Amino acid sequence: MTNCLLLYYTGTFNTRYVTNILKSRLEKVDFNVETYEIDPLNTERLDLSKYDIIGLGYPIYGYNAPWPFLKFILKQKFPKGMKVFIYKNSGETEIANDASSISVVHKLRFNGAVCKNEYHFLMPYNIHFRFDENLVKEMLDMDEKLYDILVYEITHDIPNIKKYKLFPRFVAFWVKIQFIGGDINSFLYKVHHDKCTHCGLCIKRCPTKNIYENKKGQVAFHHNCLMCMRCSFFCPTAAIDIGFLQGWKVNGRYDFAKIRQLKLDKPYITKDTKGFFKCYIKTYDYINTRHKEIFGE
Repeated sequence: MTNCLLLYYTGTFNTRYVTNILKSRLEKVDFNVETYEIDPLNTERLDLSKYDIIGLGYPIYGYNAPWPFLKFILKQKFPKGMKVFIYKNSGETEIANDASSISVVHKLRFNGAVCKNEYHFLMPYNIHFRFDENLVKEMLDMDEKLYDILVYEITHDIPNIKKYKLFPRFVAFWVKIQFIGGDINSFLYKVHHDKCTHCGLCIKRCPTKNIYENKKGQVAFHHNCLMCMRCSFFCPTAAIDIGFLQGWKVNGRYDFAKIRQLKLDKPYITKDTKGFFKCYIKTYDYINTRHKEIFGE
């Protein structure tokens, strides 16, 4: 039996969702799978020597892996020769996202670990704009095929990772300013007290304890924000104003269980798709082609 650790960071729980499915899929092929969700306030060093393979999962933030994920990974000591694969997710697959794992790969190589596989799963945005549920259904269907591909390639020791080109490397480097963007933007955060029901959900779920109740009994903010969007995304009354990003705020979770039951009358993404979602054409083509190569379907 192969001992596997899925080590991941999650913002609004999309990566947790992907991780749980991946765990189930790997267990079906006789992997013994443990999961570890990174707590930004905990930078303990784990004993990784007991695992045969490790999966590292994260949501892409501004063309990079999130800072709390990187901080935790940089703290770890990966055994020499350890097999590692990366599974990341975002709401779009533009080439600028290709090098989001570059700092992670450098760390693994420094420790002598072997990373030969990387997979980019499609999940809906928690900011910028809300995705149509029919599109989300199609994305989740594509992800199902990508789980198949990942499990097959990992279990058959088939490498699958892109060589990071100059442009995505350049973008990833310059957009790292987002690592401090949350702290700066948090000076502008506020709660519309006429909407706030004092449910405490934002305080309870904030991964850095950045949200608190002040002496007036009002929800307030410190300045240690990761811009994970848990507070604004899950607020039941959309009471939180997120400063510079308010115009991009998305409020309300996606019910994936319900969405997966939808029946699509026609494809959402086609060869004629234009604009923002045009990048999905190439992604869908790759997933469908690779899945057919492996499984003949």
